[in-house]
Amino acid sequence: MKKVVGPDVRVRASESSERPAFASLYAVAGRFISIESTDPYCADLFRNYFSGWHVDPVAAHASEVRPHATIWVTATAAPPASSTDLEAFEVAEGGTCRTDHQTYFFESNGSAIRADSNSSQQVEIWIGNTPEAREPAALARLIFNASMTAMRRCGLFELHGAGVVAPDNNGMLIIGPSGSAKSTLATQLAASGWQYLSDDKLLLHVDNNVVHARALRRVFALAASAFSSNLMSNFDSMTTAPLPFDSVKRRFEPQAVFPEKFVETCVPRTLFFSRITNASQSQTQQLTHSETMARLIRMCPWSAYDKPVAHLHLRALGQMARQAKGYELHAGTDLLGDPVYTSAFLQAARI
Repeated sequence: MKKVVGPDVRVRASESSERPAFASLYAVAGRFISIESTDPYCADLFRNYFSGWHVDPVAAHASEVRPHATIWVTATAAPPASSTDLEAFEVAEGGTCRTDHQTYFFESNGSAIRADSNSSQQVEIWIGNTPEAREPAALARLIFNASMTAMRRCGLFELHGAGVVAPDNNGMLIIGPSGSAKSTLATQLAASGWQYLSDDKLLLHVDNNVVHARALRRVFALAASAFSSNLMSNFDSMTTAPLPFDSVKRRFEPQAVFPEKFVETCVPRTLFFSRITNASQSQTQQLTHSETMARLIRMCPWSAYDKPVAHLHLRALGQMARQAKGYELHAGTDLLGDPVYTSAFLQAARI
């Protein structure tokens, strides 16, 4: 994880230099996020988790920069009770979100996250003290949700998708849930010479009415079976490791396998909403603007759950639906193992 030498000069100086015992500043997409705690355990959790993201520690004193968002975290205090007046949503990954246009409150395994419009730059986290709350997978989900809550308040919106750049320099996103071939397709395209951002986690942000996609997760993760297929036959010597909390997948460092092909950001011009089929031949179908928007909202449920910033989230998705062509991708067996064919197929499909 590289260090940012200094703060952006456009960021105002902090009104107060007071900080808790453990405060770390991180930069992503020109935004600064401060992690603050009185507990080294909490600070280390975020530091270790961020090491797997394209989120960089700032090599400057935190007092020199006013953060765009602050995450305050504790593992020693009990979370407050949520208001029953808030609308509740059950979250697919587990937990309950309670929200209105003023407050966002998320509960899972005895832990909680809160953000209020009265303190829109601050996100508060209480880590539960039960074995379920301290289980590694639960902690990972909590830290991810808290970080994304803070980033949404900085105008950065997460997307479950892979990002690549075609030889003609047009950005392409492959969007879908787990098991929709995002990582496999991104790896094949990188193997055929395309540039890549990430195979799974992206951030969207709007700059001058143009949506940019930015890499978030550093590693790629493939099903273990892919490493014995033709897809990875040229990379037998690379170091891989099981993906934490998912024994079916193994991770590898893409920059070691595809040197000089990484790019931090792109402007998406093509969106493929992918799903795997058992057909021998893949098919695509172009979507209308409204169909593209509907699929983006389906893949970005926080644009409905997190109501205090939902209007900004929906605006970013609407802009991307206007600037990019959307396609359904029914990925057959012909796309799963042949990088050259995959590259040719996807380039032809978007014309």
